[in-house]
Amino acid sequence: MRRNFLYSIGGMLPHRLSPQVRELYWAALLQNLALAMILLFEPIYLWQQGLGVRGIILFFLGLYLAYFLIMPLGAKFATRFGYEHSMAISTIFQVIYYVSLFLVAQSYWWLVPTAFFYALQKAFYWPAYHADFARYSDSSEEGREISGLSVTLSFVYIVGPILAGLILTVGSWFWLFAAGSFILLISNWPLLRTKEVFTPRSFSYGDTYRRLFDKTMRRALLGYMGFGEELVVLVLWPVFIALIVKDYVEIGGVVAGATLLTALITLYIGKLTDEKDKRKILRWSSIFYSLSWLARLFINAPLQVFGVDSWSRLAKNIVAVPLTAITYERAQTRSVMDTVVFFEMSLVVGKITAALILLVVFSFTTAWSAAWIVAALMTLLYMLV
Repeated sequence: MRRNFLYSIGGMLPHRLSPQVRELYWAALLQNLALAMILLFEPIYLWQQGLGVRGIILFFLGLYLAYFLIMPLGAKFATRFGYEHSMAISTIFQVIYYVSLFLVAQSYWWLVPTAFFYALQKAFYWPAYHADFARYSDSSEEGREISGLSVTLSFVYIVGPILAGLILTVGSWFWLFAAGSFILLISNWPLLRTKEVFTPRSFSYGDTYRRLFDKTMRRALLGYMGFGEELVVLVLWPVFIALIVKDYVEIGGVVAGATLLTALITLYIGKLTDEKDKRKILRWSSIFYSLSWLARLFINAPLQVFGVDSWSRLAKNIVAVPLTAITYERAQTRSVMDTVVFFEMSLVVGKITAALILLVVFSFTTAWSAAWIVAALMTLLYMLV
């Protein structure tokens, strides 16, 4: 029985990882350990500095507007100097971002460079990351490679929030940001220990925006705009959790437990994505995920937070695996960088749109339910991809 179970698990794992994807796995593992420690607590930190909901949304709106303008420059650098070099440089901007974020406690003026450095980090990291994965992944087991990485990172997101909660309980925000920065810098080692084989090419800044708003790409643009819901899950949901669950360690534990619950099912979704119709899986999983947002309307206790967060993380993983596989398939049949930049630009348009909608909504109400409804509606856009 144990052998059958292990055989089943083995069938859901990737078996033909290229050296480049293996390096990316290790680098992503270390980098996401740092992010897992801090990402959940970033909006909570801003909330504690006196920024209300609208102030936090305004900060992230500024961040994504800057990212929207800077991103093609990051892609241009990656296509000229290499994906791995671009990802390595992004960690430096991430560390500077943490320093600026820490200084927000001294003055709100630090919010401006904080948003700018975070936008730079994203611009140098995400186009290069997606292009690297799309170029070197094996098309026959792409779903398994994506879900395998997702599950590997899930275990990091189990350890990270708990570790961060402990650091904040016995230490301070300074030590949390310092620990995250140290791990981020170490994450460059897997990428830089071997020389990247790379052919430089040109990348047009202006063509990026022409492709984004081309009529033939409108359906894909609307589909990727569904990522506007991530603004809610990454920015407002942690603040809401902190209002329900008061203790830092308990907050980390709730999120870690929810992450563990979803890991093995995500592996199965990767196998399913390789064998079944990706778009069918994406359509029904988008509805399943949208319902998890509506379930938040009834939360008023820590156990309910755990249940809905588990549901939400599972549903988002089921959405993300086929959606990412579809995107990488497109990249492999067209220009890799053009495709992944379109994906990232569309995603950012979705987050900017969500921020603007939420600013209007929170001008008339302070109810968290409004944010959950906005996210539920945006989630349905994934079906268009």
